[in-house]
Amino acid sequence: MTPTPPRRLRRDAAENAERLLAAAARAGLARGEFVPLEQIAAEAGVGIGTLYRRYPNREALLEALAVRAYRLILAEAEDALTSGETGLDAVSRFLIQTFAHRDDLVLPLHGAPMTEGTESADLRARMQRTMGAILRRGHDDGTVRPDVDGGTVVRFGAMLAQPMSNVPGWERVAAEQRAVFLRGIAADRG
Repeated sequence: MTPTPPRRLRRDAAENAERLLAAAARAGLARGEFVPLEQIAAEAGVGIGTLYRRYPNREALLEALAVRAYRLILAEAEDALTSGETGLDAVSRFLIQTFAHRDDLVLPLHGAPMTEGTESADLRARMQRTMGAILRRGHDDGTVRPDVDGGTVVRFGAMLAQPMSNVPGWERVAAEQRAVFLRGIAADRG
């Protein structure tokens, strides 16, 4: 007997789930802050019963936030891998796109629970492989220093995504920092 694929959510249920995840991210749940689930449901415009039907506990909601964010960051990494002319181009594209989505990437960039055997763990592993491929391209084509790895890029992206509250014009400053970083990881061409 073949397993039946999971049922797709009705449109209204899918919209409720997305509103709940967006409200949870805005409320700070992804940063580990204690946010009452009732507050998240209210900010999403749904009842607490709707939240609990979809996410029976805080851990299930955190896992859903991580899955949502990993899917987004993985899509950006895969796009960077296929679109960048060089490895360095791919890193630049990845950093620009993840910065644009920084509010939705709180968990992967700032401490998603390191669960095993979950969808988020599978997505995290795919993300690591994709970043590895981007950096191998950069090493092979001579555009990225050989001592730079995927973790270097992801950690920098995570730092860049956190605006410094005392620095005005963070988008401009982040672009400057990204340019400095890219020059720093570029292979010395003699």
